[in-house]
Amino acid sequence: MSTYLRTQPIEAEIGPTGQLSIRITSSDTRIRAIEGGVARVRASFSIGAGSDAEADRIFDQCQLRVSRGPGSLAVAEPEKRSRDTRAEAELEVEAPIGCSLRFEGVSADVSVSGLHGEQRYRTVSGDLLLNDAGGDLRINGVSADVTVRARGQLSLANTAVSGDLSAIAPRFVALQATSVSGDVEVEGAFAASGEHRVETVSGDLAVGLVGAATFEVRGMSTDISCRLPNEQQGGADRRRVIVGGGGPTFSFSSMSGDLSIRPPQRLAANEPPPPQAATADAAVDQLAILRALERGEIDVEEATRRLADAGPTHG
Repeated sequence: MSTYLRTQPIEAEIGPTGQLSIRITSSDTRIRAIEGGVARVRASFSIGAGSDAEADRIFDQCQLRVSRGPGSLAVAEPEKRSRDTRAEAELEVEAPIGCSLRFEGVSADVSVSGLHGEQRYRTVSGDLLLNDAGGDLRINGVSADVTVRARGQLSLANTAVSGDLSAIAPRFVALQATSVSGDVEVEGAFAASGEHRVETVSGDLAVGLVGAATFEVRGMSTDISCRLPNEQQGGADRRRVIVGGGGPTFSFSSMSGDLSIRPPQRLAANEPPPPQAATADAAVDQLAILRALERGEIDVEEATRRLADAGPTHG
């Protein structure tokens, strides 16, 4: 038996903010943002067959179903595939940067770069990597690790049965994460106008904090560690950690997961959170103080005094 290669190119004009839907199984997918309004999908099939004719027959059976509409493109695997089909597929996708994306995958790793429109992902047993992400993200995963990297502000909601979440952005407009056993790592600043909430059963939460925040913590078996100047209040299963004089509220609840708060480690020094009205200068001042503390240039007492002089932020 030999391996035969077949390709299926798909293209549609959906407009800069049109809708793109992808439903696949066991097909690794790479999605790249482009300017303009044309969406392109290229499916490459590696087919095990005894002849060209047999490969063509298998290719006919496994080609993606395509549905085009006004401002929309939907591609999906056939609902019924022959059991003797020996075909493996990979997808290369070009999508308008501001389009609305719906992706559903099973046993498929997905990488996405540069999309800034509304995005919805559902993945089972496949990892998800989002680079230069933006816009409004909603992710549902089962046994899937999710990595999100953003250059601008971001709204993120992630629901996971298992699998870790790592999300880094200069500013989170809103952040909601629910996990049974996966760990959650976030790094950035948090807008006062949004809801920021993480719930786990046994997963830990690590926060690389830019600026100030007030953490509301619920958990009988939850340990809290904070490497930033802070004040802690409460006890038992309800505690509060006030960092940098207080700021946006961040809620964390867990059965047995722990919370750690630290200075940012991966955000570049030249990427402060986007300014918000009169609070921008205070936020940048506080960030400089916290980084001086991290480098050992000042001690905790001096950092606390300087933070008090800088004043709280509310961004």
